[in-house]
Amino acid sequence: MKLSQTFLAAFALSLLLPLSAARASDYPPDYPLCSVYDSATTGPFEVIRHTRRLPGRLATLTIAYRGFLRGLYPDSDISLYVQLNGRQQLIQARAGTNNDAYVFLDAGPRGCGKCMRYMNTPLCNAHFEAGGQEGVWVCEQPTAVERDLFFYAFDANGNQNAWDISVAATAHGQWDSNLGSNYFARLPARSSCW
Repeated sequence: MKLSQTFLAAFALSLLLPLSAARASDYPPDYPLCSVYDSATTGPFEVIRHTRRLPGRLATLTIAYRGFLRGLYPDSDISLYVQLNGRQQLIQARAGTNNDAYVFLDAGPRGCGKCMRYMNTPLCNAHFEAGGQEGVWVCEQPTAVERDLFFYAFDANGNQNAWDISVAATAHGQWDSNLGSNYFARLPARSSCW
């Protein structure tokens, strides 16, 4: 059989394989498939959701604060009250680079790496100490605060529910809270990020 005939035969056989078997499948769990932003401004707050995969929990939430408390206190003294679909947390803000104090929350796995025995990283060491196998993707997981806050953010299929978000800022007993009503933003439900 000539080389071109061999190639044609191999190509014809590859067409018979199921499509799912032909796809690369060893991407890390935090591999983004898309990138879409939803944002809203409410009072002195900007609320930004960045979605990187749906279905799935690869989404982040950034809340930036540019209110009057920043003129009275350092950003490190400001905490942001965040309520997402009924779950609430008070989170220490950080100084941002866009003239704001902000919090950044991640709903999904991050910092994934495939662990091999020769690796000496805290994530892989913990994986192997727990009896994990070599060649497995291991990721940092959301913090307890993130797990609680994002509890109702996704449905059972990994699609995003609409995100009803209430926010306020506090420092040293003073509040920027829309006279106690909190500031409100709604980000739309998503079942796709294409």
